[in-house]
Amino acid sequence: MEMIYKMIDKKEEAMINAVEELVNIDSGSYTKEGIDKVISINKDVFGDMGFEIEIDRKEKRGNNMTARKKGELDGNFLFLCHVDTVFKEGTAAERPFTADRESDRAFGPGVCDMKSGVVVLRTALEALFSSKQKLPDITVILNGDEEIGSPSSRPLIEAAAEEATHCFVMEPGRSGDDVVVSRKGVGIFAMDIEGKPTHAGSNHAEGASAVEELARKVLDIHSLTDYERGITLNVGVVEGGERPNIVAEKAHAEIDLRFVKKYQGTEMEAELNKIAAETYIDGTKIELSGGINRPPMEKNKEVENMYQAYKKAGEELGLDIGAVSTGGASDGNFVSDMGVPTLDALGAVGGNAHNDKEYIVLSSLKERAKVLAGGLINLIEDINGNG
Repeated sequence: MEMIYKMIDKKEEAMINAVEELVNIDSGSYTKEGIDKVISINKDVFGDMGFEIEIDRKEKRGNNMTARKKGELDGNFLFLCHVDTVFKEGTAAERPFTADRESDRAFGPGVCDMKSGVVVLRTALEALFSSKQKLPDITVILNGDEEIGSPSSRPLIEAAAEEATHCFVMEPGRSGDDVVVSRKGVGIFAMDIEGKPTHAGSNHAEGASAVEELARKVLDIHSLTDYERGITLNVGVVEGGERPNIVAEKAHAEIDLRFVKKYQGTEMEAELNKIAAETYIDGTKIELSGGINRPPMEKNKEVENMYQAYKKAGEELGLDIGAVSTGGASDGNFVSDMGVPTLDALGAVGGNAHNDKEYIVLSSLKERAKVLAGGLINLIEDINGNG
C-alpha cells in the first residue's frame, strides 16, 4: 500500500486545485447550469479513468451521472457523491474558494458538503487503478438534488443498489476523523387546519379557531418524542390566522420526524394520522400530508466489517478513526434500506456545513484519500479470505 500512499501524497496540490475548481462553480440544487457544469467536469475525469458514463439529463433540474467500470473480482462497490449545495446563485463569486495554509483550512460554498468528497474519491480510485490493484466492479453516482431530498436521482441510486454488494458515501468526515455507521430516518409532514372565521369580539362563540386546534395538536405531536428510543418530532414552522380580531380560519404546521429503526417510522406516521383524525374544536377540519422521506441507515455486522477495514487503514497511517451515529440523513439511507451494507462520511474532514463559515481541513484531503484506498484494499482482502 506504500506505493499507493506515495502516489496520493504527490497529488495533494492537484487535489486542492480540483476542489477550488468545483467550489467556484455555483451548483445550488436549483442552479441547473452550475450542476451540469460540475457533472461535465467529472464526466471527463471519470471517463479518463476508463469508466463508462451515462448522463441522466433533466429539463429543469441538474443532471445526474452514473459511471461504471468492470473489475476483476466478484462484487460491486457503489460510491455516492452529490454535487449540489444549499447556496444561491452568486455565492461562489461573493466568497470564492480560499485556502489558508497556516491554519490548514480551506473555505467556500460546498467545500465540505461535499465537493471535496468527490475529489477524495477520484484521487483514491486513480491511485488504485494506477497500482493495478484488483477490484470488484465499481459504480459511482454523482447527483444534483441530494440537498432537496434526491427526487430525481433516487431511482438511479436504488437501481444501482440492486447490483451493489457494498456502498460508500462521500459525505464529509466528522471531527476527529470519524465516519458514520448509522443514520436516522426522516419523515417530513405538513398539517393544515381549516376553521370557521367569525368576529373575535361580537361572535367569538360561533367561530372555530384553526389556530387553537393546531396549538393543541402541536403539544400532542411533541409528546411523541422519545429520546430513549431515539425518536424526535419537531414542529418547526407554524402559521395561522389573519388578524387578532378574527377567529382564525386557517393554520399550518410543518413537522420533522427522526427515528432509528424502520418500524418506528411506520409507528410514528400512524400516530400522526391518529392525531390528525381527532379534533378538539368542533367545526375544524384537519389534513395531514407528507410521509417518510428517507428510511434509516442501520448498522449491522457487515457495516462493522467495513468500518474495521477502514479503521485498520487509518491506524496504519497514524489515525484513530471512530464510528458514530447521526440524526442527519444522506443518500446512503436509501441503499441501506435495500439491504446493502453502507459506510458514510468518507470525505474530507470539515465543519460548519450549510453556512458561510463552511470549511475543510486541507491536509485531510490526501489523508482521507489514502484511508479510503487502504480501507478498500483491506475490505477486499477480508472478503476474499486474505486479511
